[in-house]
Amino acid sequence: MNIGPWIIFDFAGTLVLMRPPKLLASKTALYKLSSKYQLGIITGARRSETKNIIRKLKLVSLFKLIITADDSVYRKPNPKLFFIAPKVYIGDTKKDELMAKLAKISFIKVNKNNNINQIIKSLLK
Repeated sequence: MNIGPWIIFDFAGTLVLMRPPKLLASKTALYKLSSKYQLGIITGARRSETKNIIRKLKLVSLFKLIITADDSVYRKPNPKLFFIAPKVYIGDTKKDELMAKLAKISFIKVNKNNNINQIIKSLLK
């Protein structure tokens, strides 16, 4: 069991496309990352939709923490969503970036020049 530091991901647009469900990251790389870090998700999506996509993509065992819009009174970019202190937060929006900044947490932005697989690869070094 991994008890290392946390890496928290935004869900929609960072790790997956929601409709139709498609994993944007390499599943193999995510499993390698999970052997080094504890992985979590903070998303503005609904719990039922998030859980269904995680099940469909066979990612259930990867994420030890999932916070959805149904689980908290706080919304992005409120840093109180980070009730654990991750090593890094990975997201794709200005709200994600602001939330990490307000929480004083390292942030890595996913975009066309820095895709999720490149980010995971750099975290595995």
